[in-house]
Amino acid sequence: MDFELSEQEQIRRNSLTELTNAGINPYPAESFPVNNTAKYILSNFKTEESTAFQQVSMAGRIMTRRIMGAASFVDLQDSTGRIQLYIKRDDICPGLLSL
Repeated sequence: MDFELSEQEQIRRNSLTELTNAGINPYPAESFPVNNTAKYILSNFKTEESTAFQQVSMAGRIMTRRIMGAASFVDLQDSTGRIQLYIKRDDICPGLLSL
């Protein structure tokens, strides 16, 4: 197959070659510390402790989101299952006025 690259494509390929030759991975996978899974949280959730906040770090894909004014709900799916998150705008953006 014979085709020509645009100038921009050629510049990008040259940059990619330079990074690779320098021993740099041009597409590094980001790493996030994960300390819980959906399955673990769902199986260990206790309603009497629901008022106690605990820092949790999960990785997953947002499957659905519902924004309802100052509150939002998100379904987060990881390799073990799906969990619903409740997010209050005032908790993540304190002082933000609704428009």
